[in-house]
Amino acid sequence: MRRADDSAQAARLTGCAVMRMFATLLRAFLEARVLALGAALVFSGCSVLSPKQDRTRFILLTPATAGASNRTHLAASPNLTTVAIGLGPVQLPGYLDRPELVIRTSPNGFELSEMSRWAEPLADNFRHVLANDLTNLLGTTNIVQYPWYPETRLDYIVHIEIQRFEADTSHNAQLVAHWDLRTPQSNQVLASREAQFSSPLTSLMGDAAAAALSQDVAALARQIASAIAQAEQRRIAIIEGQ
Repeated sequence: MRRADDSAQAARLTGCAVMRMFATLLRAFLEARVLALGAALVFSGCSVLSPKQDRTRFILLTPATAGASNRTHLAASPNLTTVAIGLGPVQLPGYLDRPELVIRTSPNGFELSEMSRWAEPLADNFRHVLANDLTNLLGTTNIVQYPWYPETRLDYIVHIEIQRFEADTSHNAQLVAHWDLRTPQSNQVLASREAQFSSPLTSLMGDAAAAALSQDVAALARQIASAIAQAEQRRIAIIEGQ
């Protein structure tokens, strides 16, 4: 009886030893596989933890090139260097008030560019560039951007409501806006326009779209500058006739 118990115990010990040996071999095998996989990832330069490349491009509207040619249509205008202009607010529709470049795909459809984003809020960028274009056209540095202090001396105020300002899949950059020119004291409307401009696009890439849309802003600036020059001519004529 004792010998049978000893045999059973020996068998159990042998089985445990075999299991421990199997577990050790399995652990070593798995560790070797993990190390091999890690080495392959390192040497291939491919890691599941490596960051993906960010292909986002940030774009801006830019002013038209300054030069005498920009002021040729104002040659007969009075000296405008001392005219003080309040510019703004510039109102954007909700669909444009976003960081992504908006591309119109149909009369009722839009896409948001996955890679092109405005580097600053579009309304601010639009206003800054328009102010710069007006400065070049009129020769005045007295352009105050909205908001301004109540005591600020102004001769004219320009308010702009943008209705469309986007690239489209027909390779055009469209600007549609309503603007008016007013006197600051009486709020009298001196000029009011429904403006529409279109510039060709070389591509739908963000840089090309921003460049074409900048041309539309420059065209709007020329229209507003002409209205300011005409209003100033009328104001001077009234003063001289008194």
